[in-house]
Amino acid sequence: MAVNKTGAEKAIASAEREFRSAMASLKEKDYAGALKYLQECSEYAVKAVLLAYGMDYPKTHTVGRFLYEMREKYPQWFAKQIKSIADVADDLARSRARFRYPYEHPSEQYEVIVGHVFPRVKKALEDCRSFIQRFFG
Repeated sequence: MAVNKTGAEKAIASAEREFRSAMASLKEKDYAGALKYLQECSEYAVKAVLLAYGMDYPKTHTVGRFLYEMREKYPQWFAKQIKSIADVADDLARSRARFRYPYEHPSEQYEVIVGHVFPRVKKALEDCRSFIQRFFG
């Protein structure tokens, strides 16, 4: 398994960009848009970790579960976080269609969901970013 520094750094940069877009959507009270960006953020953050180890993950949105395949290789501090990172990434991925087609669902749902997942995605991004920074020094 080859290390993929370039891919991992590009993926974590994409995750950070999507998080900034989510914050901009929140300022505009576009909760469905924020959720779309939070889903993409969490997906890219997980992919950054997987890419760091050179993992050729399946091209799917529910990538959080693949973090478990590498758990014995992670530093202990990160291994403790994989359940929460995988859960938020995969929960959002499973709801992806709702965020892509907000006009098909009651809008008040989105504000409640954002309130619940925003801090979880922020923490997942911070943990994955920290992992990438430490992994590559």
